[in-house]
Amino acid sequence: MSSSRRPARPSRVEFPCPGCRARLERPFPGVEPPPACATCGAAVTLRATALLDGAVAGCPACGHEMLYRQKDFRQAIGCLVVLAAALLAPFTYYLSLVAAALVDLALYHLAGDVIICYRVPCRAHVRGLPAGPKVGAFDLSIHDYHRMLARREVEGLGGVDERTGPPRDAPPARPG
Repeated sequence: MSSSRRPARPSRVEFPCPGCRARLERPFPGVEPPPACATCGAAVTLRATALLDGAVAGCPACGHEMLYRQKDFRQAIGCLVVLAAALLAPFTYYLSLVAAALVDLALYHLAGDVIICYRVPCRAHVRGLPAGPKVGAFDLSIHDYHRMLARREVEGLGGVDERTGPPRDAPPARPG
């Protein structure tokens, strides 16, 4: 949709180094052999199996299949636009708020999408590639589940909490 209006950007992945957790950025699909981390020298390999028919179906950094899509836009810029409009509102008979809404709408349509991994230790960002069929909008329950998993991992408790179970990406079947 937005790719027809903008020149194609090279696809890339931003992800944490498996050795030192420094943020790395690599083209994806990558160049062989992939460069090592400049900070710790750890080998960095992105999973080519993350692409399915040219679309992102899994995380290239960790292999996880739970991903979400959102607009690739810095929220601070949107906040600055609204703040400037709010400060100018009394002097412009509040027309600056209408202008801010129009600027925000234009920026929304110009911004591309970024695909983000739900896994808290990973949180890889994939840009420049279309989302696969299972990549949807952000889901707070899935995000909270992965935060709980990360907290359990830090506490030394591996695996899923049997009381909560994994998130479901489909509604439960009706009895019947």
